[in-house]
Amino acid sequence: LGRNLINSDGIIKRTFLPSKFSLEMSSAVYKNWVFTDQALPADLIKRGMAVEDSSSPYGIRLVIEDYPYAVDGLEIWFAIKTWVQDYVSLYYPTDNDLRKDPELQNWWKEAVEVGHGDLKDKPWWPKMQTVEELVESCTTIIWTASALHAAVNFGQYPYGGLILNRPTLSRRLLPEQGT
Repeated sequence: LGRNLINSDGIIKRTFLPSKFSLEMSSAVYKNWVFTDQALPADLIKRGMAVEDSSSPYGIRLVIEDYPYAVDGLEIWFAIKTWVQDYVSLYYPTDNDLRKDPELQNWWKEAVEVGHGDLKDKPWWPKMQTVEELVESCTTIIWTASALHAAVNFGQYPYGGLILNRPTLSRRLLPEQGT
């Protein structure tokens, strides 16, 4: 019985998961993806939740001061960025040191041209010519893989963990009131 429920083509996968449409849905969202927009400060500004403000501690001012995701997120973002700056400065004291490192340059080239081949010619990619570009890029990657992922995903489980609460596939139209 268990083999029929949870195997790769079992009833759970065929009934509740979007299966063949998953890639299409991901592709539709990815078309508008911009690496530099994944940085928390840039994301908040883009969504109208913050404005640039050089007098604010983080260089941006929240439009809604009581926005826990942004308030806590900015503290975490800048803690990550401070750590990355300290670490990167050990290996790359100058921009020239960074530009002369073939391993770093090849890593970034592969990340952009292979990892995101369809977006490789977009002008928004950092050129990886300055220490600040490396710091911002690493901070964005660490933020995305840690705090952002936790903030947007961990809270979903108590409700969405029971798949009947949140089916991703519906076999019939939703009933209308009174039917």
